[in-house]
Amino acid sequence: MSFGDPWFYIVLLGAAALVYALLLPGRKATQPSSPGSASELEATLEQFMSEIEKENEELIDLIAGMKQDFAAKQLAQQEQLVELRKRLVEVEQNALQYKSRLDALDQQLSAAPSRPAETASEPKSEIAAADLPAARTPEIAVVQAEPAAAVETMPEEAARTESVRDRYPELFHLYEQGKSMDMIAKSVGIQRGEVQLILQLAKREESR
Repeated sequence: MSFGDPWFYIVLLGAAALVYALLLPGRKATQPSSPGSASELEATLEQFMSEIEKENEELIDLIAGMKQDFAAKQLAQQEQLVELRKRLVEVEQNALQYKSRLDALDQQLSAAPSRPAETASEPKSEIAAADLPAARTPEIAVVQAEPAAAVETMPEEAARTESVRDRYPELFHLYEQGKSMDMIAKSVGIQRGEVQLILQLAKREESR
């Protein structure tokens, strides 16, 4: 069989057809695979992006919640600070009031023994100036001065006996029984701060 024989061309065409037939299924198998892999890649990317977006939203919500909690705690702390300052001012005002009352009571107690002495010394000096002539002897002057001194000391002793315990016997009776400050204040009918002031004044009198 030579190149000019028709059978040669028939065999050549058959071989070409056979090779083409063998190569055609490979092309058909490779061609559909590329769209499938691309779609799978797109689906994977979309899923990854959706997960990232979801995580970002959760992170944003978490940060917003933390900010709200911090703001609420800060506001509560500020309110507590304002309340504490208000209570501190009230305590300072009450302390000043109690101090002024204590000073007033202390002045009254310190002035109580001196007033009778002053009132008694004035008549004594007037009597001594009016009734004692210059010609009297020293013995007569001493005899007349002794009753005046006795008159002067009697108001002092009477004033000294009038102590804080004498003014508030019920209060000290309850205090000696071990009653609380609130119970004493309620029974006597005065405030608790005044009860404390009276007890302090009594301690001062006892220490003198």
